[in-house]
Amino acid sequence: MPPRSRTAAVAAVAALLTIVPASAARAVPENPEPARGELFLTVSDAKGTWTRGVLLICPDQGDGPHPRAAAACTDIERAGGELRALSGRQSNCTNEHRPVVAEAEGTWRDSRLHWRTEFPNVCVLVRRTGAVFDF
Repeated sequence: MPPRSRTAAVAAVAALLTIVPASAARAVPENPEPARGELFLTVSDAKGTWTRGVLLICPDQGDGPHPRAAAACTDIERAGGELRALSGRQSNCTNEHRPVVAEAEGTWRDSRLHWRTEFPNVCVLVRRTGAVFDF
């Protein structure tokens, strides 16, 4: 192949390579489907003398039982459905030792989810889990 033809062929391939990623990027939907899930969330003292719970339904329609459902759904989605990866929020908590157990049971994006963790107190629980266990 003469040098001029080879240069033209390389230029054509390079042009195609720059076009393909641009068209592939357009294939991603601008507004991805909101996360879907139903989780029954509970918080109890470590001794099991009291428990409170709430159902979290995502996406939030504004009429569910969780008082901060929209924020909780967003927090779980940002964590990729992994509750141990929740980023929580900045706050100062006392060193009060009143252990609580947080538990989540249900489905997230069509996968079964069960999570259980103990925290030193309710303040630390909410600090680490954000809106999810803020009920």
